[in-house]
Amino acid sequence: MPRAHIAFTVALLAVHACAPRPEADHGAVFRYNQAEGITSLDPAFARNLENMWACDQLFDGLVEMGPDLRVRPAIARHWDISKDGLSYTFRLRDDVRFHPSSAFPGAASRAVVAEDVRYSFERIRDPRTASPGRWVFDGVLDGPQGFEVRDDSTFIIHLKRPFPPFLGMLTMVYASVVPQEAVQAAGAGWRSSPVGAGPFRVFHWEEGVKLVLHKAPEYYQHDEYGVRLPYLEAVSISFVKDRNAEFLALVKGELDMMSGADGSFLGELLDPLGRVRERYADRVKAVRSPSLATDYLGFMVGEGTASVAALPWSDVRVRRAIDRAIDRDRIVTHLLHGVGTPATGLLPPGMPGKWSHVQAHDPAAARALLAEAGYSGGKGLPPLTLTATASYLELCESVQYDLAQVGIRVKVDVVPLSTHKEATAHGDLQFFRKNWIADYPDAENFLMLFTTANLSPAGPNYTRYSNPAMDAWYDEALRTADQERRFLLYSRMDSVLVADVPAIFLLHPEVIRFVRAEVEGLSVDAMNQLDLRRVRKVRDVE
Repeated sequence: MPRAHIAFTVALLAVHACAPRPEADHGAVFRYNQAEGITSLDPAFARNLENMWACDQLFDGLVEMGPDLRVRPAIARHWDISKDGLSYTFRLRDDVRFHPSSAFPGAASRAVVAEDVRYSFERIRDPRTASPGRWVFDGVLDGPQGFEVRDDSTFIIHLKRPFPPFLGMLTMVYASVVPQEAVQAAGAGWRSSPVGAGPFRVFHWEEGVKLVLHKAPEYYQHDEYGVRLPYLEAVSISFVKDRNAEFLALVKGELDMMSGADGSFLGELLDPLGRVRERYADRVKAVRSPSLATDYLGFMVGEGTASVAALPWSDVRVRRAIDRAIDRDRIVTHLLHGVGTPATGLLPPGMPGKWSHVQAHDPAAARALLAEAGYSGGKGLPPLTLTATASYLELCESVQYDLAQVGIRVKVDVVPLSTHKEATAHGDLQFFRKNWIADYPDAENFLMLFTTANLSPAGPNYTRYSNPAMDAWYDEALRTADQERRFLLYSRMDSVLVADVPAIFLLHPEVIRFVRAEVEGLSVDAMNQLDLRRVRKVRDVE
């Protein structure tokens, strides 16, 4: 070999030897922002996504939902379902421990046993707890016969009647396992300093400022190579309300993830085809998935704080006119940069029971419906107040524009998130923006939003819509073991909701997260779960 070539080869090898190479940083801190804030770390009150994400890091349940939307083992090693579908027997692992707590002897950790599961579930369905997740166990036999502890590792649930989605419901954060002595010792302080058996534990929480979680060193789950999870050392959650400031922090590397497609930064970050713009592509990547979720504008059609019978919006023709006047395609394409799917009903695409209906934008049809209702050109209609939080102001302004084209005046009222939640629950709002993210992947979980049994404030039927036929179909769907019959009933209910318009079904969001390029292992799924157990941060080393 010529000497010059040898010299070149040696130099090339030297360059490669000195080039930076990626290495996992196992002491890393994963940082994200939660603009909406967190109200409680008690899984009994994790009714919104912000609280769910935090609680999912702290607690585990008997089972969990995998990214493929299949139920898989967690604290329970395996389970059996009786032939009649009435009994679920869970065999618990013997290596699961609660985080250390002063409530335990020696302030150490202790093993999770079947009695902990019984206490946790009884706590959720106890009326004195007032958990919004109490409904999860409505189908369980009343009294002590509902939950059976056979020994430390065997726990049995007995249902009143078969309910196929029940196992999926147990993946919800409400079904997290908690220790009785720690709950009772903490009292009112349990909401801010809970003890769980999840991958992380609470280190520090200054409400409205920062929540810091540290790795739980005795967490029972391992990766396929036998390495104990989680890989991260800590999770830091900030609560900056300005989404543009959150975007800048992501770009500068001060945050590792930003979730969601709302905010004026979106046009700066994504091109018209929904791709990360070239100037950010070396630092930020987009991770996305179809979502089992629906954004809607709800009407108060039942009795709330004031009677609605005299309002023009009680006329279904007026509600249908509003429905036809809204351009969903423009909202998704121009406002959301293609992130999402225009809704044609309550149920998301791909959900069994989805009714194949096309709800076209048709201003002419909207004007005709208004005229039929006695409000030609919108004359005689009082302004309609649409209430939302600041994050959805642009969306509401788009709706406001569309309705103005057919003569319907809309006032957009922006309120804080806490005010919005309380007002919708108590029936104080005339017209409001809401969304629903599936708790488990079954159409029943969406349709329950419009059943009489779930009227707010006890349940999530914020429109207070009541239809005896819907209720009957819903009850039949829960009783039948015939899957095809159940899907047919789901489809029928979806079509009735489109016709009755207790709500305007706007769009099905897409789960999208903007993640720093150095972050690996962050999965995303249609349930928008946040699983940080296998997340790594890689850094270049010499």
